[in-house]
Amino acid sequence: MSVADIRVEGHCHSDFSVVEEEFRENFASRGEIGAAVCVYKDGEKVVDLWGGHRDEARTQTWTKDTIVLMSSIAKSITALSVHMLVDRG
Repeated sequence: MSVADIRVEGHCHSDFSVVEEEFRENFASRGEIGAAVCVYKDGEKVVDLWGGHRDEARTQTWTKDTIVLMSSIAKSITALSVHMLVDRG
């Protein structure tokens, strides 16, 4: 599957175009079925992309509001939160 074949929706600020390129590449080269990414910088949403499918059979399109199960991320979220609190004093 080529990058051009991947349906990706949403928006990406031009300063973050590499994020969109890698997001698309994740489907084309790394076998991703469906995904979403959202990035804020200084309180502004600069990346909000989603694409692919919700199921391995590729019959259900991934939408802006697709709900997913997130596993094994509590440590990462906790570490990020602690770093943010330390940074803010």
